[in-house]
Amino acid sequence: MRTLIVFAIALLMPLAAYSEVVAPPAGVLEIKITNIEHGSGTVYLAVLSSADGWLKTDAGSRPFREATQAVTGTSDVLISIRDLPPGKYAISLFQDLNGDGKLDTNLVGFPKEPFGFSAPMGPFGPPGFDEAAIEFSGDNASVEIKLN
Repeated sequence: MRTLIVFAIALLMPLAAYSEVVAPPAGVLEIKITNIEHGSGTVYLAVLSSADGWLKTDAGSRPFREATQAVTGTSDVLISIRDLPPGKYAISLFQDLNGDGKLDTNLVGFPKEPFGFSAPMGPFGPPGFDEAAIEFSGDNASVEIKLN
């Protein structure tokens, strides 16, 4: 019987080691949104894991993670993305002031509502995915995004 137990443990040990390798640690990414001038509306946030959907608005483009947060004043807004696995991520967000669920733009495509990215705006427009990407190790971390 003892031999059978030792044999069973010897068979299961590689499976336990494999599960640790397959399931990387997941943590919380805290996103602090600053420079809020309008004390109403909703913040829409998208976390992307590749350049494929970066700054795309078509229905087929889905972010890796998304979140919304009501704005009830001009204090900073904190959004937590939980259980985020390690990886490279870029964040885009906007504050929907009129409740239509989309970022309103002018005739040339410049946003009429507050917006921000995980990197500052460049001199010729928004940052690219690689410029805005942050490396997330799986440990809890935070990033600050200033609304434009």
